[in-house]
Amino acid sequence: MENITEQFNAVALEYDWVTTLLEGKPDYLLDNLPDSRVSALDIGCGGGNACIFLSSYFQHVTGIDLSVDFLQIAKDKVEKEDLQNVELLQDDFLTAVFEKQFDFIFSRTTFHHLDIPKALEKCKKLLKPGGILFVMDNVSEKPTPSTWTYIVGAYLDFPRHWKRFGLKNARRIFKHSTSKSWLNHLAKDKYLSKKGYEEIYGKLLPGCKLIQDGWNMKVIWHHKPIDG
Repeated sequence: MENITEQFNAVALEYDWVTTLLEGKPDYLLDNLPDSRVSALDIGCGGGNACIFLSSYFQHVTGIDLSVDFLQIAKDKVEKEDLQNVELLQDDFLTAVFEKQFDFIFSRTTFHHLDIPKALEKCKKLLKPGGILFVMDNVSEKPTPSTWTYIVGAYLDFPRHWKRFGLKNARRIFKHSTSKSWLNHLAKDKYLSKKGYEEIYGKLLPGCKLIQDGWNMKVIWHHKPIDG
């Protein structure tokens, strides 16, 4: 995990700027929030956008990430908005000790860096009955897409980004997407195929929903109470 952390530290500021611009507020979370909204956990919280968004809907939000640089970005945002109900932890999720359970556990583009079965088993223990686990991650029939896949994708996206965000911002997105540091990071990623999601997540999270949207896979699991 240390190499992954170093890679993210190298691109943290630019990655956060790009993802914040492209994705905006994670409104898609609203359709998958539990009835009880005391506590939420964001695994691999990065620059803190999801934590900040969830802070409006939960009494307490915890974000955890290995990257010191990402957490500093998140802390700066939290302090700027004077949010008192957001806690940020610099730690490895698989070894971190949590003193409470959560109503909602969220993770975006992080699980492919983890031992997925171990991560899911830990999530199940940390999730309160009635709670919801929502994992978003990349899906690809080829575990590690070629570098050219990302470069061609950046060229194809450029006109759309220019139209939506203006030329200056489109150039900045393109520069990040084709930068050596970012491409080197992507070259080490390994993604699950749709079948892989069905075999791993489907087995460990009985009854979970798998929703594919292009390169993204959403996994939504409701931890039903024993009497429900």
